[in-house]
Amino acid sequence: MEKIIIEQIAVDAIIGVYAQERINKQPLLIDLELQYDASQACESDNIDHALDYHKICLDTYEFVKESRFHLLEALAQAIAKRVLINENVFSIRVNISKPEALEQAHTVRFELVQFQ
Repeated sequence: MEKIIIEQIAVDAIIGVYAQERINKQPLLIDLELQYDASQACESDNIDHALDYHKICLDTYEFVKESRFHLLEALAQAIAKRVLINENVFSIRVNISKPEALEQAHTVRFELVQFQ
């Protein structure tokens, strides 16, 4: 099984449970790891047989930009559901980093893995 990995989709979003987090957008970095059968794309060299990672990236960016989740967990689940609509994707790993969440740490990251 092959993978497409999209790293560090940078997007500002409303995310969090504290009052200031519900008003001010915060930076998020999102990584997507999509597992799919790329054998036909490898043989044909044709985009019709591959995952359109550009479209997946833009969709994720736009969705997160407009979202208003309280928890990273819920946001990751929603992203996974959107991507898994694509029947060619067998599994997805979503990593969301919230670099401004803690003063004492470089970042906070949540990881979710889901299967079709």
